[in-house]
Amino acid sequence: MVSIVCLIFVFIISCTTDDIDSTKSILKYAKKENLYGVWSIYKVESQGRTADVPVNIQECGRDFFIYRENQEYDEFLFQESATCKPTQNKLKWALNNGIITLSDFENTGSQIVTINSLSATNFVFTAMLDFDGDNVNEPYTFTAYRYLPPNEFDIYTSSFTRVEEPMFSSHIEFKWNQYNGYNSFIKYEIFRSNDGCSVNSAQLIKTIEDVNLTSFIDENPPVAGSFCYFLKIYTDEGLLGESNAWYINTESIIPKNVAIVNSSYNDNSITISWEKYTGYYFSHYEIRVQDQNTSSSYNVQTVKIIEDVNVTSFTDFNPPYVNNPVYSIYVHNIFGNSSPLDMTKNMIKIGFTRDEILDFNNFKFLSFDAQSKSFFLYGKSIKNEMRLVKYDYLNKKIAAEAFKMPTSSTDTEMKLITSENGKELLFVQGGDLWVYDASNLIYKYALKPNNSLVNSFAYLSNNIWVVADGDYVKTYKRNGSEFLKIDEKLHFPDHQGSFNYEITKMDANTILLSHNNEGRAIQYTINSEGQITNNGIKQLPMYARYNSDIAVNNSSNLILNKNRNTIYSSVNYSVVASYPNPVITLNFNKLGTKIFGTNNDVGTNGNYNHFKKELVVYDISNQGLSKLATKGYPLYVAEDDVGNIVSLSSGFPRTRYYDYRTSDVADLFVEIIK
Repeated sequence: MVSIVCLIFVFIISCTTDDIDSTKSILKYAKKENLYGVWSIYKVESQGRTADVPVNIQECGRDFFIYRENQEYDEFLFQESATCKPTQNKLKWALNNGIITLSDFENTGSQIVTINSLSATNFVFTAMLDFDGDNVNEPYTFTAYRYLPPNEFDIYTSSFTRVEEPMFSSHIEFKWNQYNGYNSFIKYEIFRSNDGCSVNSAQLIKTIEDVNLTSFIDENPPVAGSFCYFLKIYTDEGLLGESNAWYINTESIIPKNVAIVNSSYNDNSITISWEKYTGYYFSHYEIRVQDQNTSSSYNVQTVKIIEDVNVTSFTDFNPPYVNNPVYSIYVHNIFGNSSPLDMTKNMIKIGFTRDEILDFNNFKFLSFDAQSKSFFLYGKSIKNEMRLVKYDYLNKKIAAEAFKMPTSSTDTEMKLITSENGKELLFVQGGDLWVYDASNLIYKYALKPNNSLVNSFAYLSNNIWVVADGDYVKTYKRNGSEFLKIDEKLHFPDHQGSFNYEITKMDANTILLSHNNEGRAIQYTINSEGQITNNGIKQLPMYARYNSDIAVNNSSNLILNKNRNTIYSSVNYSVVASYPNPVITLNFNKLGTKIFGTNNDVGTNGNYNHFKKELVVYDISNQGLSKLATKGYPLYVAEDDVGNIVSLSSGFPRTRYYDYRTSDVADLFVEIIK
């Protein structure tokens, strides 16, 4: 046991009650109240010789010891002068008939001290000690006087530090070294400042009167970006010390995530449940859903905010229009920060798919059949296979699928055409036009327009067809599977290369030919025999990509350039209207009196945050706008022959239906907008 009695040497000793100097009288009636307080040894006597006990380190003052009322004993030994931080030893003590027993808190050893004399200022005691190492204990008598230690140094507040976790902290916690000085502890005080880290304007937020409690968690911080904390320590001598400011930036306070514990679904809903959040500064749970493009932020949507921390389940009665949606749960704190994503913990894929979801990643071409209530769709499936199908949108099923698939890529649009040969779907393949029966998508044969590289084509009437390539406009007479060339005319003098020449059929005898680089159009008339007449340039700045970006409505005598948000007269080609809304033009209505579109434009920043599930309707006559709610994000809209507004939509934001997803995700479907 480390000696507590002798402040001159440090030694190991084991004593019993027999180790008492019988030559010295024992003050059997000594009162413990007279022991309370601070003492320092000034003299030591052994074998009739007395010596003064000097100050070990002058800068720090004398070594001293304290008998406390709580039966604890402390000694303080100064062993270095830089900070005068003493070495402290603690024991417990008991007094019985003038004999003091000092023992450690584990009761592994004890030492006996006999009181010879005790007054308000003097304390004389004897202990049996072995200083010379001969294993024989000899009596030593010490004389101690009351002692007032010099001002205590603050060696504690510098230890005031924040308890931080790896990467980010989920709460604000501080710790510091326990006060173990020789004065009587009064309290710790924690202050918080919101005003420039000034202790003068700081608010006292916690008082701790237990000396052993050396940590603090701020459970109710202000909703602010930053603030500072201070520690003050008080003893019976007053303020011992004050820490430096500890700055907190709340951007780094990140709540811990919670794990999803269960999920279930049926035909109409999806339910998930999760662990209750048990951390600090809760604001709300956020439920998100997305498709399987887990790295694409624009495919993530918030479906529910829950502000009650005790609510740990959510049922989505309107699951997204995507196959196998992915749900995730986030915790937000009062500082506006959310928990991190852990794909193995707070994210889960649900094996749910709506019946109307099409098994396609994207469509390169589509044709709308208002009479048969069908779409003809050519695109890539989620298995990365090209498919050509006829989709019945009323019954939500594929009515037919082509087994002879196009083998070469083309930018010339697929067209649904009704002629003397019936209703057919035509698909450009090299210099040929592949012909499919529109009722069942059975391949019929290839029309061969004399090795022309077909940029665009149209059917007029009386079996007359018109084709444009990079240099000519040509007409053909069709006889079943054969094309007989009738006439040809050169078009624009500047050769623009392949594709992007667009034939716009105005009526059975009139077409416009345009190109994106020309910014104008040539009008041709074609008589019933197929002879071509060039009627000259029309200053009509038409722009087309593919899939009929230019629409004509003969009921209203209007031309719609979807990529320019401009309406022209099909009579004199003057501008009828230009409109800023809808931002994205999709189509005419059946009568040509309204424009269907959306405001879902990514702009220059590629931002999808403002995308809405709604159709914007522009009334041409009164320039009024109205909006219709949709189930998805409209990409192609048309009106069928019974007045249904039909939309090919996506469950998550897309700019176009022919945009390819970065992973094989099906979220395209057809809806009828009410």
